[in-house]
Amino acid sequence: MEGPSSSGASGRPTHAPETMALRDLATAGSEATTALARRMTMHPTDLAAMSHIAYAADQLGPGELSSRLGITPAATTDLIDRLEAAGHVLRERNPTDRRRVRLVPTESAKAAVRQQLADLLEHLDAVSEDFTPTEREAIQRYLEAAAAAYRDFAQRS
Repeated sequence: MEGPSSSGASGRPTHAPETMALRDLATAGSEATTALARRMTMHPTDLAAMSHIAYAADQLGPGELSSRLGITPAATTDLIDRLEAAGHVLRERNPTDRRRVRLVPTESAKAAVRQQLADLLEHLDAVSEDFTPTEREAIQRYLEAAAAAYRDFAQRS
């Protein structure tokens, strides 16, 4: 009998079907991100930076962005310069510590991303409508727990 981490006939480890579906979703998400970068004529790293800047719980500075992307501070400065020149991001002084800079996405950048993602998000909303409220609650709990597991993995040394 195969356990949760044993190898299947393909030689790849087998896991719970939900775990495999989540891995497939992560791959599809990566492919969609690459397509979004291409449609917005951005390098994928620049788009990843914009995602971190737009969705961080707290506003990021260049140092935090460098850490999240795993690139050098010099490369991060070049990236921020590109994003600023393209009108995607603003550098603003932190109001509580004027020595620090925080990165803020521009309204035009947010609108461009919303426009590009509108069809995908509508499709995902429609997929959700195929489930009962109880099923949707279970799906949401699973996805939130899975996201927490990914974040925990990312933060471990």
